[in-house]
Amino acid sequence: MSVLPRTLPTAAHQQLAEALAAVGVDLGGIKPGTRVTLVATYKGATWELTYLGHGSVWRATGPGHERGTGVFTNEAADLIVSATDLSLDAPPRPQPAAPRTYSGVVVPRLVLQHWDEPLGDGWRLGVRTTLAAC
Repeated sequence: MSVLPRTLPTAAHQQLAEALAAVGVDLGGIKPGTRVTLVATYKGATWELTYLGHGSVWRATGPGHERGTGVFTNEAADLIVSATDLSLDAPPRPQPAAPRTYSGVVVPRLVLQHWDEPLGDGWRLGVRTTLAAC
């Protein structure tokens, strides 16, 4: 098992900065509390790039890639631009018009979040069935 690096080589940092600058991604400094994680921003989205070693391997964490995706230096810029553009183009999910009560029963928060989905349908069926049995 390999050991993760403890320092960020100047050459790797410079290569990443050049690749990101070519597509308009702003590369900031090292993330506070870390040694090998850089912060980048593109169109208001924040990304973290953690150096994994082997010359040019990074872990990119950002919108749509919350658990991180392994990329080479030359792929990092493409991932950031494409993933950020996709997240900005996606229409915001409309909030369901869920009532606070249903047939006199207070609707739980989990059901409110999934009101127009099978979970909400099942919960409403259970309430109606229970009230009909009374």
